[in-house]
Amino acid sequence: MPSYDDIAAAWLMSTEFAGDSAAVGLLSRAINPQDYDIKRDSLPVSAAADPATAAAILELLQRGQVPTLAAIETLIVQNDMRAEAERIERLGRRAQRSVEDFGRVLAQQTDMYWSAHGTGPTRRDILLSEPVIALIRDRVGDIPPSAIKHLWLIERAQRAGWIAYNATPRSLCAGRRFHAARYGNRVSLRPVNTLGVLVTAYLRDQLAEHGRPPRWSVMAFELRDDRGRRVFNDTADARAQQQWLSTAEWTATEDGLPMPGPRGLRALTRKNRTARA
Repeated sequence: MPSYDDIAAAWLMSTEFAGDSAAVGLLSRAINPQDYDIKRDSLPVSAAADPATAAAILELLQRGQVPTLAAIETLIVQNDMRAEAERIERLGRRAQRSVEDFGRVLAQQTDMYWSAHGTGPTRRDILLSEPVIALIRDRVGDIPPSAIKHLWLIERAQRAGWIAYNATPRSLCAGRRFHAARYGNRVSLRPVNTLGVLVTAYLRDQLAEHGRPPRWSVMAFELRDDRGRRVFNDTADARAQQQWLSTAEWTATEDGLPMPGPRGLRALTRKNRTARA
């Protein structure tokens, strides 16, 4: 009758560990732990017939570990989780290529939710809405609902300027790109953070010069970007964009008038430090 070392060596003969005495010893210990006074379940030789199990055994041997049943099961679970994470990451990159379309739909659905409920949706509300699910299916593929959050669609759309949110529950709202889209190139197309800083700087300067914040109509009329293009189309547009500006903390409101917000003031402070450096 062949020894357990012989059995281990025979199984490893067709692998990269053929003739490797150290690997043979590790596998032999897994097959017959009783010889080493170890109380654990034996690894049946038949287990290697399963491709996932066989791969896990070889990976554990590569690490210099005894391929016990528990170690194999743990490694298979870890590998499955890693493979799923890598798959979702690839799908996330695919989603990024359609970030404009995702941002537009997310902003539209969020704006509709506000109109219907007077508050913002949760992330789950918006990500599992039918238009978003349909777009995911079309642009990314079929993804379990529990994994959709890992596409980071909310974060990607926020960075692109389509939506805004903060740490407050249900703060999600339509962003700059949603409001500006209806006016085409009649309003500034500068990046959302650039415009946030521009609005804050304007409000700070107005306060310094006049001792009070400007009216919305004055800001809508006066504020231009570095290319001379209007930031807001008109007063109604400026008031509509008050929500995302305050949500993103570029502005605050006092007695119904726009004031510099905490995020905007921090950005201006950093900008001044950089300019002095």
